[in-house]
Amino acid sequence: MRRELIAIAVLGMVACDAPRGVDARFSTPEHTIETLLASYGLEDATQEDIRARMAAHERFELRDRASFEACFADLPPGPVGEGLAGWVLGAIAAGRDELRVEIFGDRATVAPREGVRIAMRREDGAWRIVLDESVPSDVRRALDVVAERHDRRAREQGLPTE
Repeated sequence: MRRELIAIAVLGMVACDAPRGVDARFSTPEHTIETLLASYGLEDATQEDIRARMAAHERFELRDRASFEACFADLPPGPVGEGLAGWVLGAIAAGRDELRVEIFGDRATVAPREGVRIAMRREDGAWRIVLDESVPSDVRRALDVVAERHDRRAREQGLPTE
């Protein structure tokens, strides 16, 4: 009984942390980052484990697509969008212990390491990652080239492209 009361109290505190009508998972920049990591099952992984998995080129498996997509203000459909979001996930996951969050009104930045800034904005009380402002232009160009090659090969083989 005591555990149940504690659990109810904790849930009440989390719910109170969110503005009325806003999903608590997106009520702060930190909650959005936690939701992003949890969508890949990385909420309990250590930074060292994440970095080791990245160094070994292991894939992270998406477990909750709806939550993942809800973390972004401007997620384009298709492989390029997945690549942009994947870059942000990787940057945040690899620097999760050093994240610095700065909030300026309805805008925020999350810095996982020096020189990397993930932009966020608050929309109707929910904080979302803005890919257009977060992913460096050289990464965008590289993803565009990969997508163009993929589409060209698919057309040459008579396969549908997205």
